[in-house]
Amino acid sequence: MPRLLPLLLLALLGVLVGAVDAARGGDGDLVVLLAAVGVVLAAALVLVLRSRHRIALRPDLATWLRRRAAATGEPADRLADRCVAAYRAGLTTAGDAGR
Repeated sequence: MPRLLPLLLLALLGVLVGAVDAARGGDGDLVVLLAAVGVVLAAALVLVLRSRHRIALRPDLATWLRRRAAATGEPADRLADRCVAAYRAGLTTAGDAGR
């Protein structure tokens, strides 16, 4: 689960509670503002849920990856993809590479 997910859910809950309170108090402008913030938070939540799977790297590997990406100009995500693909190719044979 991405680390942002609990934070976004908590923020969305706070916005919803605030919007309900503002609506009960008759503050229409605040309801509109909080509804707009809620839409933005909901969109961010969808993006987080649909994002790529993240993996945790040992600190030394993460440092190497950042330095290598900076030295070559290749994005760190693409470099990590290539490294994992090369490692997988070394583990598998031609017959089961697609599994």
